[in-house]
Amino acid sequence: MTVNAGFTTAWVLAVAGILLATGWKRQLLDDVSAPLAVLAAAVLAACGFGHAAAPKTAALICACALLRGAGAGERLQAIFGALSAGFVWSWLRKLYAEDPVFIIWDERLDGALAAGVLAAAASGRFRAQFAAVTLAAIAADRFAPAPAGAWGWLDGLTLSLLAARTVTLLARGGASLAGRLRPQA
Repeated sequence: MTVNAGFTTAWVLAVAGILLATGWKRQLLDDVSAPLAVLAAAVLAACGFGHAAAPKTAALICACALLRGAGAGERLQAIFGALSAGFVWSWLRKLYAEDPVFIIWDERLDGALAAGVLAAAASGRFRAQFAAVTLAAIAADRFAPAPAGAWGWLDGLTLSLLAARTVTLLARGGASLAGRLRPQA
């Protein structure tokens, strides 16, 4: 399944906008303000029309701004998540370029999904996850056999962040459900 570059970004941003408008802010963004997140999403989407490096620069600035108020532990989680996610994302791209037999879903987006899962495993907080997937996306694009354009890069970033938040919400929901189902003595 191949889609045009930018379609995944538009889809994820539309779904996020609907979820924010219907009261899912805490689940989507943790303690990040909704107006700030909407502004960042608009800037990132607008950067898709510019030079290929523009969304990377904007995302890196947003990641640094988000981590500015974070504690040392959250910053370490972001670094660990970025290293592991960036390694796997780059490795999958290289693997797919060398031998396309192992493609699971889409050669451009499988690495992003794996990176999102690893970012969620490193941290359950939006700030650290955004920083981790941003740095992983920059590293994966830097070492890619064929670098993506601005929209292709944004597709990977948004899909990776979507995967990270989905895994986090499923883990939180499972933990909450397990606590409620525990027999009371």
